[in-house]
Amino acid sequence: MPRRRLRMVAVLTVASLALHQGVALAQPAPPPARPGQLPQGRPGQQAPAGAAAPPPAAAPAPAGATAVTPQRIEVNDPALAPVPPAARTLASWNEARAIIEQRSVDLVVAVQEVARAEGSARRALAQALPNLDASGELSRLLAPGGADAPTRAAASLTLRQPILAPRAWYGIGTADLAVEVAKLSLEDRRRFTLVAVADAVVSIVTTERLSEVNRVGLRSALELLELTRRRERLGTGTKLDVVRAEQDVALARATLVSGDESLRRSREALGAALGLKGEVGVPQEFSLNGIATELGSQCTQTRTDQRADVRAARAELELAERGLTDAKLAFAPYAEVSSTLGAETYFGGTAPVGGVGGVGDAGDATRSGWSWSIRAVLTVPIWDGGARYGDLRINRAAVEQQRARLGAVERSAELESTQAVRSVEVAEQARAVAEQSRDLARETARLTQVAYEAGTVTSFDLVESSRRQRQAEIDLAVREFEVVKAKISALLASASCK
Repeated sequence: MPRRRLRMVAVLTVASLALHQGVALAQPAPPPARPGQLPQGRPGQQAPAGAAAPPPAAAPAPAGATAVTPQRIEVNDPALAPVPPAARTLASWNEARAIIEQRSVDLVVAVQEVARAEGSARRALAQALPNLDASGELSRLLAPGGADAPTRAAASLTLRQPILAPRAWYGIGTADLAVEVAKLSLEDRRRFTLVAVADAVVSIVTTERLSEVNRVGLRSALELLELTRRRERLGTGTKLDVVRAEQDVALARATLVSGDESLRRSREALGAALGLKGEVGVPQEFSLNGIATELGSQCTQTRTDQRADVRAARAELELAERGLTDAKLAFAPYAEVSSTLGAETYFGGTAPVGGVGGVGDAGDATRSGWSWSIRAVLTVPIWDGGARYGDLRINRAAVEQQRARLGAVERSAELESTQAVRSVEVAEQARAVAEQSRDLARETARLTQVAYEAGTVTSFDLVESSRRQRQAEIDLAVREFEVVKAKISALLASASCK
């Protein structure tokens, strides 16, 4: 009985020292980050979860008590080395914006779509403008009786001008509207590209922070494993404790491998969004808040119904309606006037009597002449087998389809804007909850370590508390960057980026 009482007194003494002096076996727990506190090395971010921080000031030790200073266990493992940096690193968001304009596949395609629409508009305009053609001809009769036939050379110049072309005239306005649709699509594609690149940058920063947290977790698991092995060698631990610690190391190592691969994929995704090959990274001093500032200066906030994709959908509906009108104009008559100026010359052999324009006599070696004609042609379409009626049905269906798409785009834009604004508040609430959970997990792990040294808990409790602390650190890191990502998404949800 006295031995049991002495053991209980020792346990209470150790627990009291741990609670009042903040004693930890592996390392002192860093103080919880204050809401809105900026991190070290990542401007505009929360403090890195799991990063080493100065230990909290210890409370004054009771009179006669001896301060306990924990010793850090040195461990070495190749996996603790950080991921090698990317082959290319962005210096700033302005550099990313310049690369987007030059190399982004989506933007290049959208720019060329504008060029194609402008080319189609020029072709539509040409249908209503004068058309001037020149032609030449050289002929000789070879047989029969070709021995005395002269060689004929002729040239003509023909000018055509439509004087009644309602379909061609209407097509000019339709082509100009198609150019406007292409420009709106380019504006919307630029907004999507900026969102994709910004998300990729935030994802890289997030996965880099998780990679750091995972390495801190692996180091902690390795230190715990080494401590458990020492206890086993001293006879105060069991083989089961060692196996549990080894399982914890294996789990931490698997999380580290998965996190490093996520980091590489995030770098590759940024490179793909920028139109570059391989991995593209961001420096440690890259400011995520700077992204929001730059986007705020480059993009203009508008109402949801004035967003580029909504305006493009309205223009496409108008374009479909003009297509229906164009199909109706196919029933209209068409008239044009043309004038031809021609000249021809016969040389060699025996030229025909009268020649061209009645100049010259039969038998001359060379005869020449010219002519000028003017004519007007009126074409009235009557029956083409029903093709125009088929065009009418096609274009009526296209109008109804585009009207339905416009409604869907308007609803989607409104919903996206509402959810983007709400996601900022949700992300901030989730970050606050994750921070509280992280603090509780830290304190639980610290008390579990103290209790394990006192022999009141098993190695299973120690390993489990350590695992939960690592998971809480990871969750907090993810939630911190989700706040930044949500703010960027909310900024671009109803923006116009030209």
